[in-house]
Amino acid sequence: MHKSITKILSSQQPVFTTVCMLVITGLAQADMQSLDDRALAEVQGQSGITLEMDLSMSADRLSYYDDGKGVHIEGIKIGSSEVEGKGAFHRTRIDIASDASLNLEYLVEDRRIEFSDIRLGGAPGVSLGAVFLQHSLDGFFNLRKGGVAGNGYTFDTAYTMTGGRLGYQTNGNSVFLDDITMGFEALGVTLDVIGNTLQLAAPEVKGQWSAGAIRFSDNPADHGVGSAGLGPQGPSYGALAATYNVSSTTGITAGGREGQGLTIDNETIINSASFIYTDDGNVLALRDITGEYRIADLRLDVGTDWNNRSALALTLSRLSVEVNIGAIEMGGIGKSMGSVNMNFILEDSVFNGEAYSNALYIQGGGHSDAGPQGLRLAAEWSLSSANLSYIEDGNQVIVSGLQSWGRGDVTVNVTRDETRNGTRFYDGLRIGFEGLKAGYRINGLRVGSEDAPLQGGTELLLALGVYPAYEFEMDGHVTLGPGGSSGDGLTLNSDIYIRNGKAAVVASPFDEGGGEVSQKGIWLTGVSYEGHVRDMTIDVAEEGLVMQTGEAWSTMDVSDVRVGSSDDGASFGRFRLQSFEKGSSMTLSPGGAGDVCVGGSGASAAACVASGGTWEERGQEGVSIGMKKVLARAEGADKRNSILWETNRNQDSQGNGLNGTGTGLLVDDIHTSDGGDFNGDGIDDNTFGIQTDLSVDVYQTRVTKKEDGPDSHGVIGNKGDEKIMDPSSPQGYRYVSTAGAADIANRPLGFAVKAESRFKELSINNVDLIHRNGGAQTAIYGVKLQNFDIRANLTATPIP
Repeated sequence: MHKSITKILSSQQPVFTTVCMLVITGLAQADMQSLDDRALAEVQGQSGITLEMDLSMSADRLSYYDDGKGVHIEGIKIGSSEVEGKGAFHRTRIDIASDASLNLEYLVEDRRIEFSDIRLGGAPGVSLGAVFLQHSLDGFFNLRKGGVAGNGYTFDTAYTMTGGRLGYQTNGNSVFLDDITMGFEALGVTLDVIGNTLQLAAPEVKGQWSAGAIRFSDNPADHGVGSAGLGPQGPSYGALAATYNVSSTTGITAGGREGQGLTIDNETIINSASFIYTDDGNVLALRDITGEYRIADLRLDVGTDWNNRSALALTLSRLSVEVNIGAIEMGGIGKSMGSVNMNFILEDSVFNGEAYSNALYIQGGGHSDAGPQGLRLAAEWSLSSANLSYIEDGNQVIVSGLQSWGRGDVTVNVTRDETRNGTRFYDGLRIGFEGLKAGYRINGLRVGSEDAPLQGGTELLLALGVYPAYEFEMDGHVTLGPGGSSGDGLTLNSDIYIRNGKAAVVASPFDEGGGEVSQKGIWLTGVSYEGHVRDMTIDVAEEGLVMQTGEAWSTMDVSDVRVGSSDDGASFGRFRLQSFEKGSSMTLSPGGAGDVCVGGSGASAAACVASGGTWEERGQEGVSIGMKKVLARAEGADKRNSILWETNRNQDSQGNGLNGTGTGLLVDDIHTSDGGDFNGDGIDDNTFGIQTDLSVDVYQTRVTKKEDGPDSHGVIGNKGDEKIMDPSSPQGYRYVSTAGAADIANRPLGFAVKAESRFKELSINNVDLIHRNGGAQTAIYGVKLQNFDIRANLTATPIP
């Protein structure tokens, strides 16, 4: 049809015109202008119908009820994103083809959709916050009869979105994706009713999207308003981009866990995908992503959580996921750290005699001092099984048997830099934790393959701040602000409080194949922790991921360091560790040590061997970590670097040690220095700190037997024999007295670490001896260590 039907609506009333919006007729009012005979004479039907209109709509509330409980979307507006109060241009071409299929072509220009509040009935005075979306669309939709079951439908759809902005706002502050572009295509999608289930099957869905910036604004006028209302653009979190190609089947059935509601089952195969984060031109990229996930019995209800609070409830029976990331690249040079595979299952489980499920109860309000808008997520999870493998230059190490559980509240607010009702807030997206009780544990490591014997060695993860097992209760927040050290990036501020903690430094497996057993090891029990970070910037730079801390201080108080059982093992006593840093940093770079001479010296294989060393070519992948810890001088009781060891304490009625009642050793006010006042301010400079460079690779190493006879797995060998991995052997390895070329190629895998640590000056202000009656007496005053430089080349392998 070459002529169009126009001027369908007019006047100053909110306009409600388009066919796709008929489902909410009555929410808006419109004045209609009839087409006269001349206009009707120009309508031709042989090629379909074209509708053109300017759409402007507003509605006070749209409600959804489930078993008498409602979710209310308030302050709905649809219109132009360019001019406030003007309609957004829509054009739709409708055609019926000769096979009776319905064909729609549509064009939407500069449309804005916004909701001022999303509220739950039964929770007055608070809301989930506001959402806005701006975009232009150009696409098509084809619908024809006949699905998989014969009586359904098949449709094709594709669209391009430009000029997008998607934001979330609470209490006048917004975080939004800016400059969004998107392409989407789904062909041959079928829709059928099979039994009582509505089944949607998509043989291939592919697309790509990008967001030119992720922005923060504390200007309420930015909510859903075009770029003209932004004013000067502030710092950005960075840019995002992704591509995907998936196949999926989704089943939707009426009924939730509490009567009315929805039940969703889904199977999705990730044929290919990628994800890229860009910071000032430098990228952190996850490439060559493949995998699959299955959702079983996900139910949506409007109900209450375990504290009887009104909530939109998402409850899950089972989720299984397997994802492969072919390459992790970062920095300006595109080098890869290696690849990662992860698989996990979320399902109901029992941990420490308590049952956990998987549920998310979405509520309004967020943090109570941040204002009435925000998200409160009452979360419960049960990770029954997970494995994480890291593959570097073809060598694989698997963190096996990870389990996690927990329950508590997570709050989400967009906040500004201010103090409200005594609570300190910062610019950015604030993620808070309230009464979160959680834990995790790792069963062990496997090297080489998924069916390799389970081995110890999870204490190797302590260098990353990961304990082999940890249980805790937590409160606090992490706030992610926009802008890094310069330009795009992240700024992090946090306050974390942990109580009743129990952490393993070294732990045996909790299941060696015969069922769950009590873990033995070295435990930190009765742990309390208070940690604060200010103005930490996170950037992707030319060399990799760079983290720089403005100021950080913490206190970890360990009631007992126990050996054996975590509950009643022998105790070394109490330890308290205090840390205070200013200007510390860490750089995470792709690529490990490269070529290394172990046990000798030389820049070539020949020179290394001639010096008595072993030449190792550790490949191009791996991880390099550069750390600088600037230990600051003490500035108060909480801001200092100190170590306290206390023993012989009095005990309470439950047999627990009473802190401060025993004898102790205190190493106090530990700090670094550059060794002089070089800038003339009268204070010794402190910029060098303790600098440590680590290059970590997964690499083979020589492991020898320490004594004659059988080892812990019954494998026999003599002292000095070398361990060789052999899948045909009962335990997966054997011992040989002399390793040939084939044996050397099957040496055990481990973490190969090339390290160098150095500082200019490290000072200890005082070392005190503390008596329970006489108090503290200084035993040593003023200790200085200068010009320290140590290098090491180690390979740590998991042991049976």
